[in-house]
Amino acid sequence: MSLILHSEAQPIIDAFIANGGKSLEKMGELDVLRATYETNCGLAAMKGLEHIQILDIHEQMNGQPVNLRVYDVELEQQTLRPTVVFIHGGGWVIGNLNTHDSICRKIADVSGVRVIAVDYRLSPEVKFPIPFEDCERALQYIMQQSLSLKVDTQRLIFMGDSAGANLAAYLGQSFYQNYNIELKAQILLYPVVGYYPETNSYQSYQSGLPLVKSTMLWFFEQLFEEAKNKEAISLLKQEFSSRNGDIYLMTLEHDPLRDEALIFLEKAIQSGLNVEYHHLKGLMHGIFTLAGKLPVAEQYLNQIGQFIVRKI
Repeated sequence: MSLILHSEAQPIIDAFIANGGKSLEKMGELDVLRATYETNCGLAAMKGLEHIQILDIHEQMNGQPVNLRVYDVELEQQTLRPTVVFIHGGGWVIGNLNTHDSICRKIADVSGVRVIAVDYRLSPEVKFPIPFEDCERALQYIMQQSLSLKVDTQRLIFMGDSAGANLAAYLGQSFYQNYNIELKAQILLYPVVGYYPETNSYQSYQSGLPLVKSTMLWFFEQLFEEAKNKEAISLLKQEFSSRNGDIYLMTLEHDPLRDEALIFLEKAIQSGLNVEYHHLKGLMHGIFTLAGKLPVAEQYLNQIGQFIVRKI
């Protein structure tokens, strides 16, 4: 299939094809894939954000790990800070705090908020529901330690990309129910809405891009031990409540995940939620980890930063 790509994306995909055009799951053994992904994200990271201060936190709750990275223009603060809780993507299999570091720095910079990035254990070393439980525990830690973390729990936004958006919405759709606090917004960037390989967009993108149908199916194989658990990650099965904030939803034209996000969009609107929806033509999955080489992605992060300022 011949793709009509955004002019900024064309050289990236041309280089991908010239290097063999292998989708992510075919790039080598898992440790090699993870290392290559982290290296590539670093090479494509946005520049000029070194002034953002960071603090890594490694703690335990009930004998289980909590790993966070705090970002702010100034870590030492006298007052509680409006905070974006960010969860990275990577199919629950690849990705870490480093791969999405420049995204978090950018949001902290353009929004003037504190950002707390959540790390979680990856599959297949752990299976569902452990990555989800790790994120739930991280949120519990943030809420319990909000004073020491200088987090204003009344001014929270959850944000994630791809599988990270699935995890962010998993927490976000139940936040008010669990904490009796209204969430300000959820920012869901090309999210995995659930296990929906029958959509047209899955069928349309089976080769020629880093993330295609077979990539997503491989990610699911790594995450799930039992097929019945696939239903449990569906955002469509969870409650849609305006108390859990307005939604910023982004889809990309050349992305297997595109169509399931449209189903989510329809249900969110039918449920009475305020949704700001953006569909980007000519672009493929994973644009924000490429934002240093893809100016349009950095421009959208600036716009997302302004959304955060308005909502938080």
